[in-house]
Amino acid sequence: MFVSSSVTCFFAPKIDKPDKSGSLGVSFTIDEGVHVSTIDDNKILFNEKYVKIPTLEYILERFGYDGGVKIETNLPLGCGFGLSGAIALATSLELNEILRLNLPLLKVADIAHEAEVVNRTGLGDVTTQCHGGFVVRYSTSKPSKCKVDRFLWNVEIDFLVMGEIKTDEVIEGNVREIYKIGKNTLKAFLKKPSLENLFRVSKEFSLTTGFADDDIIDAIEAVESEGGLASMIMLGRGVFAYKGSVLRELRGSYFKSNVSLCGIRKNL
Repeated sequence: MFVSSSVTCFFAPKIDKPDKSGSLGVSFTIDEGVHVSTIDDNKILFNEKYVKIPTLEYILERFGYDGGVKIETNLPLGCGFGLSGAIALATSLELNEILRLNLPLLKVADIAHEAEVVNRTGLGDVTTQCHGGFVVRYSTSKPSKCKVDRFLWNVEIDFLVMGEIKTDEVIEGNVREIYKIGKNTLKAFLKKPSLENLFRVSKEFSLTTGFADDDIIDAIEAVESEGGLASMIMLGRGVFAYKGSVLRELRGSYFKSNVSLCGIRKNL
């Protein structure tokens, strides 16, 4: 099963019971993501290396599956691409199929979301990955209860990855303040829901929260000086941009990808 990466532009987190936890905000899916398949070995294989991924282990236990999982991706963990959510959702969908449980998509997504919340690895990625495109989340809840809207802006996005940020360390203790800033950012976006305004309010969010460090700010300014649009990946030490090929000249790992309008598909 393949599930797209989810890139968050800004968010307003709420942490409660799993079915009432989530985040307001805007995220989008890209063509890059994770391929997940089951294997006979009862371990987790990530890009040919055995690893421990608590969110995935939670999924395997939740489904009562004692086999293993093979994960393949071109993207790094912990850099703001929603890989934990993609892995959780792809694995849940794969197990739903091979175990012939016939659960509907959003019910499966609720389980993946639960695994994310319990392990503090994400709050809105799974909802975004269920829908694809640019997804607006209007409510902080599990995917089956989350009110969303979609913008099908078919564009190519440039990325510069400079390092990891641990989601739980950033969110814990700052939830109320981040929520307030994120909610105001959502209101500002909805006043003019365009790609240009999305980048503008997203950048403002990264500055107001203090998430953006000097390297990120320099990268954003480099893109803007060339006439492009840029902001910080939430939550990772990196930048996403529209017409941002100048990022390839900066220190870090550069790549580009199209926005994916459908976040889920079966492996070929």
